[in-house]
Amino acid sequence: MKKLLAILLSGLMLMSVMSVVAWAVDLPDISEIESDEGTTFYALVIDASIGTTGSCDLQLCALNVNDINHRGLCTASAKADIELLSLNGLITIDDIAMGDIIALTYTGDVLEVYPSIITDTTRVYVVDHVDTLAEVASLLPDNYNGYGNYIPAWNVFASVPESLDYSVSGEKVTLSWRITSDETYTVYYKRSTSDEWKVAGTTSKHKVNILGLKSGISYDFRVEILGQDSEVVTVITE
Repeated sequence: MKKLLAILLSGLMLMSVMSVVAWAVDLPDISEIESDEGTTFYALVIDASIGTTGSCDLQLCALNVNDINHRGLCTASAKADIELLSLNGLITIDDIAMGDIIALTYTGDVLEVYPSIITDTTRVYVVDHVDTLAEVASLLPDNYNGYGNYIPAWNVFASVPESLDYSVSGEKVTLSWRITSDETYTVYYKRSTSDEWKVAGTTSKHKVNILGLKSGISYDFRVEILGQDSEVVTVITE
């Protein structure tokens, strides 16, 4: 019996270690950094920009480590005179960046729109930083329906190309775009008269060559990243 109990305990410890490793982000206990006043929750900074009033406008994805009321997309504003800090000390609003994992404290209301609006931010505490969504996949809310549907196109990690450029050389088409992510792009093509899309290839760069097309045919092309599709461009081969 003792041996069985030891095996079970070791298994539980292993599962605990595995879960921490899978997260790849070491979040402090929220109670350790919770403010004496207000409500604090964890969020991924999707976008951070200085607004016309000099405050930092934040677009956030509140994480699944929060309670049910603080999971999902939201926005907040951080003024320069609130408490701003990181694990390394005091920061300014210019230091808050896309990819930061923050603990945000507020004393105002939550406006129930989409995304919800957090009012009266009193503190932003930067506790970590990530460069790709893959690093925080298990931290995202449980109810998201794939990255593309849950995280909007303005997410720097998953944004699709805003425009596709192309060149034609005989039966070869070269597609290019301004790179927006270090994730993998999938390039699709089809004859304009067909409804069947085919995969031309994948790349983490900003350009791809599609070979073996037929001369004088109209083709449609699109680029997909993390479930989101770019515009469709139509090209006629020479």
